[in-house]
Amino acid sequence: MKTKIMTILVLTLMSTQIFGQQVQTKEVYTLANSTMLEKILDAKSIQYSNLEFNRYKMQLNGYNVLVTIDDGDLILKTYFKAKPSLNRINDFNSQYRWARVYLDTDGELTVAQELSFTGGITIGCINTFINTYGKILEEISKQMQ
Repeated sequence: MKTKIMTILVLTLMSTQIFGQQVQTKEVYTLANSTMLEKILDAKSIQYSNLEFNRYKMQLNGYNVLVTIDDGDLILKTYFKAKPSLNRINDFNSQYRWARVYLDTDGELTVAQELSFTGGITIGCINTFINTYGKILEEISKQMQ
């Protein structure tokens, strides 16, 4: 009888331990908002300023980045003075899947990246999104000069 009780007790403790490790509580955002964005930028020590409702300007790896919260999603956009050929822009777009590079209506080289919050996004995903954009800007700067 003692053996059965001990076995049940051990199995109960083990299952609590196993299931306890599988449960992770992470904050999930289903819509981008200014409070969330400012919290993340502050935690990353990124300098930013609020331009108007849901529009920010931040410094990322030495580049000016326009940040827009649009329909609950996050959009990062940067403009460069470089005027590369359309072939160079197309080559870049064919090699990098996370950002769009194009010439805007004023002929400025534009880099844009969007993060959809559909289904929910964690802070870790948002941090990776921002870090990846910073790396893309560095690569654009090298390849488009």
